[in-house]
Amino acid sequence: MNKTTIKLLVTVTIIAGGIGFLINSSMSSAQYYKMVDELMVAPDDWVGKTMRVHGFVEAGSIDEQIVDKKTLRTFTLEHKGHSIVVTHEGPKPDTFKDRSEVVAKGRLIRDGGEVKLVADELMAKCPSKYEGADKNRDLGERKKVF
Repeated sequence: MNKTTIKLLVTVTIIAGGIGFLINSSMSSAQYYKMVDELMVAPDDWVGKTMRVHGFVEAGSIDEQIVDKKTLRTFTLEHKGHSIVVTHEGPKPDTFKDRSEVVAKGRLIRDGGEVKLVADELMAKCPSKYEGADKNRDLGERKKVF
């Protein structure tokens, strides 16, 4: 083999190794996003993985306790007849309440035969809060005619 062929093989090997490393590292830190009903079709496929689970807080399911100066909460997320219990420690969003739309990020575990989400982050949505935003934006664009 001549020097040009060896250089070409070394370059291709380095590039292939770099691409392989990037693919492997991105797959190991992947986060999955599922609605509650999609997740509960085959929950064991997702146990042990970091997930974002989207649903609505079941009315009356929020249980908050303060233990050792930490706020611990448990609630149930539901969507289309399926539900999952979520545990979370720490502050909650201002709009977190019964029937609010929530995306919980955390790790799926199996606890006593039941699949649960141990969340480290909550994001509560409140679409009604922003309903008038488009109408108000139009007000600034109107010009007064005298």
